[in-house]
Amino acid sequence: MLDARLKLPCLVRALDVTQFPMQRDYASAHVRYSTSGERVAKWGNWHCGENKIRFDARWTGDQASYIEPFISGDAVRIVLIGDQYWQIKLEGEDWLKSIHADDAHFMPVDSALLEDTRNIREAFGLEMVANDYMVAEDGRKILLEVNHIPNVTRFSEIRNAYVDFVVGWLNAT
Repeated sequence: MLDARLKLPCLVRALDVTQFPMQRDYASAHVRYSTSGERVAKWGNWHCGENKIRFDARWTGDQASYIEPFISGDAVRIVLIGDQYWQIKLEGEDWLKSIHADDAHFMPVDSALLEDTRNIREAFGLEMVANDYMVAEDGRKILLEVNHIPNVTRFSEIRNAYVDFVVGWLNAT
């Protein structure tokens, strides 16, 4: 799991594997970034909507950041724990979508996203992973980030699978 803890290096590695890459830019700390369209700046290693800002035209950050186009569509997460998998529709009241929103819910699994997540998991040598994707309004799919461990607080099905997996691993050692 530690191989995927740092968000940016993890994303860079995943971009070599994913079927759904997106071009991103980089902005050094205290350097003004100019754009002609809406963008999202991300920095640090926190997840769940932390350390992100949506902007248009110009932005200057206090930390080095990567910049990606803002994409309208559906935010989804593919969770893999051992041989089990789920797809979750991430929700929220604004542009920041999260698994923690009360209306986040399971949905049918997109086979292409599942295959992509399996490929990333295999490339990283992980037993579990939770990848976030955007499914744009035009149908394009884009990898947003790789989460090193799935959230186990929101859905009992995932928590139970996680506990069973860990207990099985402990009993096998």
